[in-house]
Amino acid sequence: MEVHNITVKFPKEIILENGARVTVDKDKITDESLFSLLYPAQYTDNVAVALIKNGFHDATPSFFKGEVFSLAKEMSFPWELHLRLFNNGKKYSKIFAHVEISRKYFEHLFIIQPAVYEPFNFYSDVYKQFRVLYEPSGKIVKEFKSNYEITLMPPENLIEWMPVVVNLYDNLSRYKEKVREIIDILDYELHRR
Repeated sequence: MEVHNITVKFPKEIILENGARVTVDKDKITDESLFSLLYPAQYTDNVAVALIKNGFHDATPSFFKGEVFSLAKEMSFPWELHLRLFNNGKKYSKIFAHVEISRKYFEHLFIIQPAVYEPFNFYSDVYKQFRVLYEPSGKIVKEFKSNYEITLMPPENLIEWMPVVVNLYDNLSRYKEKVREIIDILDYELHRR
């Protein structure tokens, strides 16, 4: 399968609801905790259903971080968009999102780019307001002035983890059988006297 680059926009200059202007340093563009998308807490199930209708599926395996839903959608191969929906019991619930190599590959663990704009396209029919929270200040972003454009390039080689794990398991099973044979022989030799 042919691999593709993918370009993600990430906020560079923003204006917050209190009028403060923030410039995000380039070294922070990989920090997924800077921005979250907000929607009313009572919409959580509706947002999840809209995402599933738009091709998202359960993001397994993934590390649980307290989210209500962890969903992923394949983008341009080998990239996927991973969304974590948090229902924190307040007025608004949050989505943290990132683009990453498909979880079918070991490289999934190493290339992650936070995403702010992409998720909204998939649930905007349920909640039409694009609300983004700048997490460090706890303030809503009023305006996006400029963006970084980050082009993600896949690695030259992608290693599927499932065949490696199955092969490793088979080899360990054979090793375990050999060790068992040796133990049986030793046991026989020790106890036949």
